[in-house]
Amino acid sequence: MGYLKIAGPPLSYQDLQKVKAYVKKHGIVQFINLFRNFSSLCIQGDTANKWGDETEHHIIYWDHEAGEAKLLINAGEFRDLFNEVRGETNVQLQPEYGSWMLEATPCSPFTSLSLHSVSQLTLHFRNRRDVMASFLALFGNFSLSNISSYPLLGVNNYATRIPALTKCIKSAETISRESLGKSEPKLFEVCRRDSDPAKEEAKVQTEQLLALQSNQYSQSLFTTDEAINPHPRFPTLSKIIRERCGEKVCITVPLFADTKTSLAVSKTEPYPGLIYMDSMAFGMGCCCLQLTVDSSNIDHARNLHDQLHVFSPIFAALSAAAPAYKGLLSAQDLRLNVVEQCVDDRKRCELVPDSPLFVPKSRYSMINHYISSHPCVMDHHNDAPSFRVEEKHMKMLNDAGIDSRLAYHIAAVCSRDPLVIFSKAIELDDTKETAHFENLQTTNWNSVRFKPPPNVEATMGWRVEFRPLDTQLTDYENAAMVALVGLTVRLINDKHLNFIIPISKCDENMKRAHREDAVTKEKFYFRTNIETTKERERLVELTLAEVLEGKPSESYKGLLALMKELIDKEPALKREKEEVAGYLDFLKDKAKGKYKTGAQFVRKPMYLSLIHISEPTRQAEISYAVFCLKKKKKKKKK
Repeated sequence: MGYLKIAGPPLSYQDLQKVKAYVKKHGIVQFINLFRNFSSLCIQGDTANKWGDETEHHIIYWDHEAGEAKLLINAGEFRDLFNEVRGETNVQLQPEYGSWMLEATPCSPFTSLSLHSVSQLTLHFRNRRDVMASFLALFGNFSLSNISSYPLLGVNNYATRIPALTKCIKSAETISRESLGKSEPKLFEVCRRDSDPAKEEAKVQTEQLLALQSNQYSQSLFTTDEAINPHPRFPTLSKIIRERCGEKVCITVPLFADTKTSLAVSKTEPYPGLIYMDSMAFGMGCCCLQLTVDSSNIDHARNLHDQLHVFSPIFAALSAAAPAYKGLLSAQDLRLNVVEQCVDDRKRCELVPDSPLFVPKSRYSMINHYISSHPCVMDHHNDAPSFRVEEKHMKMLNDAGIDSRLAYHIAAVCSRDPLVIFSKAIELDDTKETAHFENLQTTNWNSVRFKPPPNVEATMGWRVEFRPLDTQLTDYENAAMVALVGLTVRLINDKHLNFIIPISKCDENMKRAHREDAVTKEKFYFRTNIETTKERERLVELTLAEVLEGKPSESYKGLLALMKELIDKEPALKREKEEVAGYLDFLKDKAKGKYKTGAQFVRKPMYLSLIHISEPTRQAEISYAVFCLKKKKKKKKK
């Protein structure tokens, strides 16, 4: 979602050049003020263990008679009304990059990582889906989907805007909050009588919408700028990234090819054997599952950040659910390198390793350095190419009492150019405001994010966000993945285990995690001597199943055995222990291939539909088949 506070119109790329040095410097100053206010903060007891999740969803409009499922690009109109009437549901909606997307978060966080809390996760995700789905159904044939990558994004009429929805929502606002909160469909007969969205989708408007004549922000051949969230942050991001780079973003992923696959070069497919995409929507339009956890103090957060990073590629492979892009099946299962490429604003000179201007990674990437001063992080672990950071920024941070590793991290965050700065939010009171730091921080999208308190008056402490997971197709799978991350945090906190390996090995692991069926076919670099902080890592290559279950020949007992020790020792109800153990057993079986990943589940109906990809009239059946999965197209009555 990112930093959304508006203060005047956003600056143009040319005007950004005039203020970028000022913004970077004051971003540093604002972090220093946060550090001075909160570096000694120590949170004890239950308040140190709060955590929450966020899920992203596509909003779909269904035309069952035509056998079509399209993205609803005015889905954001639901958000404010839902948040107003949600009542005691503990669900709130936030904007996302895609205007067809909604991000859902809890209104209040979980208070601990106890087995009681973790055992409630399936109910938590099911309630969220039910509340949102019931609300959407009040307005017509709308639903939410957890599929990570929408398979037909950028293909013909992949989306629709329904003008009647605006009128319908305004009419609904006249109904009493108490009645609306009861979700009684009959209440909407009045407001839908003259403006039923299900009856007013005009194909001519859909064609106009996707004419791609006014793509001033993305200049895409495939996606429409009307599908970008209208909040100024999002179209400005698209435009400034393109202008800084000097050309449109270029996204390529390997194409899944069979005997019928065409490898002919064309304007829309210029790279044989690759799927070509050209806008931020292809990456930021994917859905993910994220988890943010509190820490007791700044050192705890830094260690948690580093330890969790090692699991980014491993858990991402287990969550893989994004095999299809632009109407084509790819030969990979994850969305992360698509997102990485879609916001890569590096100039060509910054891509050359020997250049003094070299920038080693995209804005969205695996982290490039560990930030903890904990003894488990040794100098050889930070073996990735360094970012160019300003010496004066490092001096400012060091003079404020910030050690070299954390100072380098903050200086690296502020080495990026700002992308979205609002004209009336340039000269700020750095003792009160954090807008410049937050703008830079929230446009560095790393696999794990170290999060200071949001402002100098915040009541929350230092947090860590775990970001690499694809959203899962079912509530139970989302619950299982969050449980796995949560229990890993418990292992780090309670058993003080050490999972640190060199950054370069984590980068290699992420490359492997993207490959098709990596969950069962790939091996990942992993440390087996996890109970020591002073010894150099004993590095081996393990399958995902071995990471979870252990490998006796390497004297490694496995994550799940350690987690089950936690389960056995914690006083909790039997059913709570069984529920949590069930999550772990499910993931163990998935790692062995007994259950399909989301990517594997999507591939079959997608592949069957792609047989007809050369026939434009049949393309809509791809998304319909994928979203329905086992549902068949309704036959018209004679």
